[in-house]
Amino acid sequence: MILGLDTTGRDLKLGLITSGEIRSRLFSNDLRHSRQILPQILQFLEEEGEDLKSIQALAFSQGPGSFTGLRIAVGVVQGLAYGLALPVIPVPTMAIVARAAGQQARVARVLVLLHAREDEFYGAFYEDCDGLIPSLTAKPSVYTALMLSQQDLTSWSLAGDGVFLLEGQRHLTQAVIDVVAPDIRNLLQIADAMLAAGQVVTALDAAPLYVRETVAQKSRQ
Repeated sequence: MILGLDTTGRDLKLGLITSGEIRSRLFSNDLRHSRQILPQILQFLEEEGEDLKSIQALAFSQGPGSFTGLRIAVGVVQGLAYGLALPVIPVPTMAIVARAAGQQARVARVLVLLHAREDEFYGAFYEDCDGLIPSLTAKPSVYTALMLSQQDLTSWSLAGDGVFLLEGQRHLTQAVIDVVAPDIRNLLQIADAMLAAGQVVTALDAAPLYVRETVAQKSRQ
């Protein structure tokens, strides 16, 4: 059984996956109050008839996202994983969005755009989004609409809450898929596949994913 959590937005998303079956819960939460999260995790487990001893691995939405939320998630995951001697599965937030979009629209190639600030967004190109684990083609980067206008996007679908910044370029892409944020179901499904593939880290190696301000210039055909 994998316990997954997402604190990249304002709300706390929790879920469990066991043999493909998913149970989830959304807690409306001000993530500045980190003291609430562990009690909410314990409450969720109790309501589902489980406890911490039932957990075999921990998964979390790794970012990019709310700085405070990411630090809280990592702190909670590290504490639980270390105390319970559990492996950790960091799932990149943009991979979750990519898989959700790929599954919804039945497309393999998705460019995920998450709004960063003003006219900038985090961008990541993923393939195999209609499968179990999306494949990242290059490191995520910080982009502007002008930067992406220099790339061939005709075979890529768009998803994420930063798509609005490409308003004038949508006609140059394959489609715009209405998936704007990560969801706990796809997080858990990716985590389940990653666990089976041995793609885990220790408690001490669990860390947020921060996107550096570098731009991949290589054109994607």
